[in-house]
Amino acid sequence: MYETNVKSDTASVPKKVSVSILNRFIEKYFSAQLDLRVRLFNVLVLASAIFCVAIGIINLVAGLEIISVIIDFAAAGFCYALLLYSSKRGRTHLCHLIFISVSFFILFPYLFFKMGGYYGGIPAFLVFAVVFTVFMLEGKTALFFTTLEIVLYAGLYIFAFTHPEYVKEFPSEKNYLISNLMDLVIVCIALAATMSAQVRLYRAQQKKLDEQNTILAQANSMKTKFIANASHEMRTPLTVTSVNVQTVMEILEDMGETVTDPEAMKLLQSAQSEIMRLSRMVGGMLKLSSMSESIDKQKLDFTSLMQNGTEMLHLNLNKRGNTAKIDIEPGLCVFGNADLLVQVLTNILQNAGAHTQNGMVTISAKRQGSIIAVEVRDTGEGISPELLPHVFERGVSMGGTGVGLYLCKTVVESHGGKIWIESEPGRGTSVYYTLPVYEGQLGGAKE
Repeated sequence: MYETNVKSDTASVPKKVSVSILNRFIEKYFSAQLDLRVRLFNVLVLASAIFCVAIGIINLVAGLEIISVIIDFAAAGFCYALLLYSSKRGRTHLCHLIFISVSFFILFPYLFFKMGGYYGGIPAFLVFAVVFTVFMLEGKTALFFTTLEIVLYAGLYIFAFTHPEYVKEFPSEKNYLISNLMDLVIVCIALAATMSAQVRLYRAQQKKLDEQNTILAQANSMKTKFIANASHEMRTPLTVTSVNVQTVMEILEDMGETVTDPEAMKLLQSAQSEIMRLSRMVGGMLKLSSMSESIDKQKLDFTSLMQNGTEMLHLNLNKRGNTAKIDIEPGLCVFGNADLLVQVLTNILQNAGAHTQNGMVTISAKRQGSIIAVEVRDTGEGISPELLPHVFERGVSMGGTGVGLYLCKTVVESHGGKIWIESEPGRGTSVYYTLPVYEGQLGGAKE
């Protein structure tokens, strides 16, 4: 009983060693840790080596020319050597180029003439060569090699047609059948593996991209919440400070001539002005944070939205002696968020009113093909050439908060439109923006 167990354990040792060697081989060349293209290259190179050995044995048994057998075995050795070199040196791109150059530009043309020309099975390999090259290479290198392959293979067909004496014909129709059938099966398997790898690569990249987008969305949400919370918490102390400064100013005014230092009132007025500016900035940050949460869109009567928004700001324009000219085309419809689009018009008109005195502000909206074009033009002081390229950047302003136009750009672009400004100092400013015409969009629309 004891001797039997010893013999059994001894017999299992070679099997375990074989399994261990096989596992190490698979881990080295086909591990999931390797790049997908590297794994695919290793599979195809190893398959090519096995295929060349099989063809060599078949040719040897069939009694074909010994030179063909030697070439088959040499090709198998080349493939395996390339596999080893790629693994040890890690120069996979160079190995891809060597394999493509030797196999697709030398070996395949040789086999084309030795295995029946375009009547044999090698043309199927020519198709695979182009597909494999596109998959393994990138950019201009891939375009160059695939173009060269297509030109070369087309030339092979023409040369074989005009010089049939160079084509090695098979002795019988059965041999053509076997060649075509075998090559068809091999190429179908290789193409299936290649496309499967491509799909897996795409899915892996898409999954990684989705994960990164999720992380970015979470970070952006946290940032938005922080800004909203900070802005909200700042409102109360700003209001209290503003009230206290106003109270002190009123007390000083009541004291009249008893106040001997006129600088005190000036400092308080400056402080009040800065407090109000900071308050407007806080309001702007709250608008930005709320904008990211206002994602509901629906079909909107853009004509009514523009008219109502203009009427609301009519008094604001009149304060500085400005007149408004309105030219809004009837029947305009967009797909968007009403609150955000009104905010865009409000910010633009407030800017126009603040920088125009005793002038004209023109508001127009017209359909132009598949878009609605809006223009708000004033005859005010204009924008300096140095500032004009930066007006849509956050924090850039002409005495405002530096948030308004940045918010306008964000809203318009989130609705699929564009916004830009034309201005000359002393000759006024024109703000243009476009929005896509409503064309039955859904995606959460509320009719």
